Amino acid sequence: MKLQSAVFGALVAALLLAGCDRRKDERPPPPEPKSAAATTAAQAGAGESHLPPGIDWFGGDVDAAFAAAKAANKPVFLYWGAEWCPPCAQIKTTIFSKREFQERSRLFVPVYLDGDTPGAQRHGARFGVIGYPTMILFKPDGTEITRLPGGVDVARYARILDVALAGARPVSDILAAAGSGGAVTSNDWKLLAYYSWSTDAGHVLPAGRQPATFRALANRCPAELPAECARFFFDYLGAAAAASEPGKPALDGLERADARRRLLGVLPSPAVQAANVDNLLYGPEDVIGVLSSANTPERTQLTRAWSDALAQLGGEAKPLSAPEELLRVRARVLLAMLDAPDAPLPPALLDAARQAVAHVDATTPAGYARQAAINAAANLYWEAGLDAEANALLTAELEKSRAPYYFMLDLADLAEKAGRKQEAVDWLARAYAGAKGPATRFQWGYNYLVGMLEMTPEDVQGIERAGLSVLGELDGTPDAFYQRTRMRLEQLDAKLLEWGQTGEAARVVAALRARTGEICRKLPEQDASRASCEKFLTAKARPTQAA
Repeated sequence: MKLQSAVFGALVAALLLAGCDRRKDERPPPPEPKSAAATTAAQAGAGESHLPPGIDWFGGDVDAAFAAAKAANKPVFLYWGAEWCPPCAQIKTTIFSKREFQERSRLFVPVYLDGDTPGAQRHGARFGVIGYPTMILFKPDGTEITRLPGGVDVARYARILDVALAGARPVSDILAAAGSGGAVTSNDWKLLAYYSWSTDAGHVLPAGRQPATFRALANRCPAELPAECARFFFDYLGAAAAASEPGKPALDGLERADARRRLLGVLPSPAVQAANVDNLLYGPEDVIGVLSSANTPERTQLTRAWSDALAQLGGEAKPLSAPEELLRVRARVLLAMLDAPDAPLPPALLDAARQAVAHVDATTPAGYARQAAINAAANLYWEAGLDAEANALLTAELEKSRAPYYFMLDLADLAEKAGRKQEAVDWLARAYAGAKGPATRFQWGYNYLVGMLEMTPEDVQGIERAGLSVLGELDGTPDAFYQRTRMRLEQLDAKLLEWGQTGEAARVVAALRARTGEICRKLPEQDASRASCEKFLTAKARPTQAA
């Protein structure tokens, strides 16, 4: 799973890496189904012990937290995360462990909602959160104020939090006012500029409206807020890149020329660079790609200007974190590959990648920081085509990581990339066997089962065993058919129906449907989750098209 573009300000770092050869007769069997209730009990409360000290996280459930906040007339700060998630580990390292955040945490009721705790996925649906990490600030009455970004330094994060805590309007109201020509204060603009659009999931702004909305915000933003205005501009470029299709760019020639001029004007600004570290690290491929054509003077000019901005990031005053330093080298790799993706990278750049990873590997201790840093390091190796180095790094990390099953997925991905399909499936099986927590176990089981469907579709008996095991993760879990779990079940539905159209495969699908029926009948009849459960594998598969 290659690192996703994050021009909208999220600290998202996913990667793709590989593993060692294994003989087929050493393939591990699917893990036995575990009691969902036992898994849940083992996970309950585990998340809080894995958070940095210094913050008095609320000990009760979410509803009790809102009741306490209303009684104390305090806002609620909701953090939705997972123990295995590298961006969550980065938040713990760069935000939650810092004095600036911990002091402000006394002004609100902090709630940690781990995705594997009981009721977490149901609450995820309630608040419209999907991706880890998501951080939301609510008024005491439960009205959402804003979603906070992860890709900024703690000083900037603290200033945004101060604005939000100072009686700010909800971002949804600010956005409506900005769009209608209403009154928008300087603090309103700041809150809007640092809103975490990547975790919005259409909550405030549907994806189809983003390019036009961000362009309008960039144009209307007050000139005395150049850094904030630049964030809207990067949001606009990122949304335009996302809306583009092969041979059908979202921007016409005049729009591209105008955006190029503006980008070249803001990239050299230290203030703009400091406010857009995340955009500069994650955005070069998308932004330069949407604004210029390959092998043109415009492409060369933009690439040089972006490289110069990358070189100016950090410094003694505001040093970059270890993952950010690795992401800076990764951005240089992406720029070098923009017009020649299959050409060898310059030896000096490959050496820089190896040196950066070696430094981080040697100096980052075990814990939150290392989970995030090794994730970024392995991603850098992936982008640079250093697959053997990535394999060695990730294999060694399995003995050190709190969540080695996360990196096993990466090892599986790179094994698949190298054409070693059985090895990839073996890694997926190991990852599933080691995964912890009900939502995580189902997600990792989904990865394993989908991997088998795609890479070893002939293993009908193995797919049946794996399918029954994965469905068993949902048995007895009241919120099993909500949010992230429900979304993956819908995706699994389509893949199984496509695979199981005839013969033994069709029999397996029928067996999985029957097992799901047993699970569905245990759910309350009026619960929305029962309807989601009962839809699984009931539709007819689309006929496969001839090659």
